[in-house]
Amino acid sequence: MSNQIVVSADQLESINEQIVLLSIDAGHLAMALQAVQVDCAVSGGVINAVIMALSDNAATTEDIADQLDGMLSAPQAEVSSHE
Repeated sequence: MSNQIVVSADQLESINEQIVLLSIDAGHLAMALQAVQVDCAVSGGVINAVIMALSDNAATTEDIADQLDGMLSAPQAEVSSHE
């Protein structure tokens, strides 16, 4: 029994684009929340926690996108180095 799944480069590229869009969305949501002003310390704490979570999410998705980019460009680099 094999644990391998065949995935085309086009499918990986589509997944990568979706991950990049998620990262951008998370960043925009975090920036939007930074503009929210509240007088309640608890509400402010919740907003800051959500901002931090969205920022962490954006960073993680950027890392995943970078890894996928590396996977997608590695075969091209390998082929071009043998020309």
